[in-house]
Amino acid sequence: MLSFFRVHDVALTAAQRSCAVCLRLTYDERAKQRLATMSAAGEAVAILLKDAKRGSVLRHGTVLAGDAAFAIIEAARQPLARVTTDSPLALLRATYHLANRHVPAQLATDAVLIERDPVLEAMLRGLGARVEHVEAPFDPEGGAYEAGHPHHSHGPEPLDEVSATVGERLSIAAHRRGA
Repeated sequence: MLSFFRVHDVALTAAQRSCAVCLRLTYDERAKQRLATMSAAGEAVAILLKDAKRGSVLRHGTVLAGDAAFAIIEAARQPLARVTTDSPLALLRATYHLANRHVPAQLATDAVLIERDPVLEAMLRGLGARVEHVEAPFDPEGGAYEAGHPHHSHGPEPLDEVSATVGERLSIAAHRRGA
């Protein structure tokens, strides 16, 4: 069994990346501090995150290190509800009600993705939203206090705007404007 732990600020070479173990994990699996799972290639893997803070989540693209190998986290496809509306204001209203319930949500300009929940879906339909069941990778907003947020960096590391969530990109833009 391969064992991995979290490492910070790792930039893999092309050779290391090509040999890295791929770990496709659901959102719930990426939120665990200890996990026994299988790699995409069928190898038994243990993840041990001793330094993980409660509520922290392994993000898509996170690199883990082991004694003899690296692993790259990939957000696995999972059952989700895709919420859409007829107007940006209606989508903002639906998102407000989800946030008020502390529901993990992945934001897009025209939709919100959440884990399937019949009670929440009924509430959203009651607000006039459309709810479609889809299967997709789920990488919800981390929240303002999540460790490792790019715009909370204390060092000179560059911001990764390509893989940043919508909320992180908005925050990066606000910081640049001095807001």
